[in-house]
Amino acid sequence: MGSEPLSDVEAWQIVQAIKPRFAEFASQYDTKKYWPDVYERVSRAFLEPKQVGPATLREALLWKYGHLGKPAIPPAHERLISQLQRGWPGSAVAFTTTADSFGALDREFGGKTRFVTVAFLLHLLRPREVPIIDQHNFRAVNALMVEVRPSWAIRRTPSRYGDVVLIASFMTAVIEAWSQRESNTAPSRRDLDKFLMMYGKAIKARSNKRLHLSAAAVVSSGIEASASGRRK
Repeated sequence: MGSEPLSDVEAWQIVQAIKPRFAEFASQYDTKKYWPDVYERVSRAFLEPKQVGPATLREALLWKYGHLGKPAIPPAHERLISQLQRGWPGSAVAFTTTADSFGALDREFGGKTRFVTVAFLLHLLRPREVPIIDQHNFRAVNALMVEVRPSWAIRRTPSRYGDVVLIASFMTAVIEAWSQRESNTAPSRRDLDKFLMMYGKAIKARSNKRLHLSAAAVVSSGIEASASGRRK
């Protein structure tokens, strides 16, 4: 089954798995960190990409990084924002007309640690086709894929355009399956995105807790062994 899109049956199985706790996780989305009004304002501005100015570009990336309202921004992010502000006016047409828009964005603003940023810019340019992608929703999607496809090969972090396609096709399949059977409870793409982000964070937190407990057990057993040796 590999990387084939979810079947209707698989998508419905995922809906049934997430529906009982959907509202719980989606409601945990941090609107104090990711301001809804800023996202909506930036999204509207990107409807006319060639008209997007430096202030909007800065606001867009500050939103994505969760830096809105912070007194200091990491230098690496400031450098990328400046690069984006300088390069956008001369390249905006290419980003919207080139068949490989992701490639055009990546060539202009990409780099080893900039995949998520480039994918976010593509989302702003093509919001109906391209979802927001980050380590958290990527982790959630992989975990849910394993539930319906046990042989699914999990990748830890998103780093290629195929990962954007995976998130997009996953979300489309889940919403369509949900809408076909229970249209009155089916979420919007934005709400599904919020759920996946918070579910992915919860998975990471559980994993870290297990690692912490395992490490504590190892330390504890070492202390006990040392104490036992001293008693002998």
